[in-house]
Amino acid sequence: MAHFVVDSKAVAHNIDFVKRTAEVPIIAVVKGNGYGLGLTWLASLLQSSGITRLAITELTDIPALREAVGSTAEILLLRSTALPEEVAAIVASGCTATIGSSQAAKILDDTAARLGIVARAYVKIDIGLGRYGFFPSQIEEILACYKLQHVQIDGIYGHFSHASQQNNNATHIELNRFNGCVDQISQAKVNVGIRHIANSPALLNFPETHLDAVRVGSAFTGRVAARKANELKCAAFLQASVIDLKRFPKGTPMGYGGAYRTKRDTLAAIVPIGTQDGFGLQPTPVPTIPRALAMAKHALTNSHPAVQIGGRSYPVLGTIDMSLCMVDVTDCPIERGAIARADVNPLMVPSDVERIYL
Repeated sequence: MAHFVVDSKAVAHNIDFVKRTAEVPIIAVVKGNGYGLGLTWLASLLQSSGITRLAITELTDIPALREAVGSTAEILLLRSTALPEEVAAIVASGCTATIGSSQAAKILDDTAARLGIVARAYVKIDIGLGRYGFFPSQIEEILACYKLQHVQIDGIYGHFSHASQQNNNATHIELNRFNGCVDQISQAKVNVGIRHIANSPALLNFPETHLDAVRVGSAFTGRVAARKANELKCAAFLQASVIDLKRFPKGTPMGYGGAYRTKRDTLAAIVPIGTQDGFGLQPTPVPTIPRALAMAKHALTNSHPAVQIGGRSYPVLGTIDMSLCMVDVTDCPIERGAIARADVNPLMVPSDVERIYL
């Protein structure tokens, strides 16, 4: 049985590094079960470090998050919605909404009026990611949000589509779109409020995007594509005990369909870490030419995933199954019960995998 082990000191170190690097207030994104680290655990650690602005994408996270951080913390929903029942839930919970369309703005204003309160919100600008949000050219619709009678606009934000790929030209085009939109709003004598556009990759790769605040999530896990070396530490890994050893003669098929055959007489360790635990899974990348070349290079230099046992790297044999993987320990045999560790993207680790905090 696999466990997901979180190094508390490493996460605390990453939080401190993010604060020093940003030099502006942090909006901590804790979506996806706190980027896999644990929603309430990460939120509580962030709050103890002085970060009280949090962001999520799912309404179902609100109750547990609100209980963990209390009523004084700001919780921003990073998803515009025009569904009345969702808007009502956001407003009733005291969370800050995102407005990404005129219809979403109207429903938020109507809901706040019905409840006799002033709702809080940020305006979302679609600068190139292509999800929800106003286009920069929709200035009149954006200005109308600032005139809503029952909504207080706290600020405005966008989301980069290329910063994680360190694409200078595309990122600066999107930054210019955002800044141009903000300038037009300001020219209309409207205070735009807090501007935030930098995500974790932009935090490290494009310091000119930090503006009034940054939104950071994956940086807390220590897993961010950066053009320069930095102080972030990988903060978590999967761990399980080797449950048995098995010898395979040369040419033995392994796995479904026999797609892999042993290249020699092989001693394999059976490790109960598989795709159900998130091992071997990665978010699907955008198929750009630079990324395709990077993936091809990775395939040539890292043809097999590996696990760590006793500080040594052992390659996985064949494919990773749902509940286990077979590891080649022929050259340096290990004992049954040895502890195996596997690197994994925390976002891929399901919430039902037990977390252990060191």
